[in-house]
Amino acid sequence: IIGACGDKEKYTVASGITPSGVVHIGNFREVITVEFVAQALRARGKEVRFIYSWDDFDTFRKVPVNLPNQEMLKKHLREPISRVPDPFGKAESYAAHNIQYFESQIEKVGIAPEFLYQSKRYGAGMYAQGMRTALENKDTLKKILDEHRSTPLADDWLPTTIYCEKCNRDEMEYQSYKGEWDYAYKCSSCSHEAVTDIRETSNLKLNWRTDWPMRWAFEKVDFEPGGKDHSSEGGSFDTGKRIVKQIWDMKAPQYLQYDFVMI
Repeated sequence: IIGACGDKEKYTVASGITPSGVVHIGNFREVITVEFVAQALRARGKEVRFIYSWDDFDTFRKVPVNLPNQEMLKKHLREPISRVPDPFGKAESYAAHNIQYFESQIEKVGIAPEFLYQSKRYGAGMYAQGMRTALENKDTLKKILDEHRSTPLADDWLPTTIYCEKCNRDEMEYQSYKGEWDYAYKCSSCSHEAVTDIRETSNLKLNWRTDWPMRWAFEKVDFEPGGKDHSSEGGSFDTGKRIVKQIWDMKAPQYLQYDFVMI
């Protein structure tokens, strides 16, 4: 990392996951990898920022069979998991329930990253410029992603997802980027139609393939590992390193592929 990124006083190492279910021992594989790298850098006298991103702004797509209140959860499908109620009735949301348990567990082994909650960061407008940059370069993004697809993305494809401000769902009849800061959509779930300001909305986010490289650039990440599902040719790291270079003029972080950990 020092050789590839230059001899700096401070390095940023990163990890993260979507808390769509129980965060398990397999997920700990990535955390402990980053922790060991952070310790190795500190042993060389470097300051390290270890960030752990909770992708709690992702969509609630499926109800796990082992949870209570199944009917209640089904009513919240297609909403961001940060806005789905906790089926156990304890935490502020479905996502928060899974987050709190994992955070309390890794604290026991002395790992204390800086936790970043993506629902709050998107909601605060921190990534507004990043989203605008991606939307302005959607044709370049589409070309990169299409190289690894058997079916090309649609002509009206956008690198973004928006949740309806009325019903919180992400199923749209149409969505379009109007230029500057204007983003238009019509919800297919409740028929609400609106033009929203990218800087002010708390409902717009980038899709994963663009979101990951945007955040590398935003946080200036020097190292982040990934599972084998992200590491194949044409996978999200492969396209991400091209996207971050072409769109944000930044070199991708140093990367380590790891395998899945099973019981």
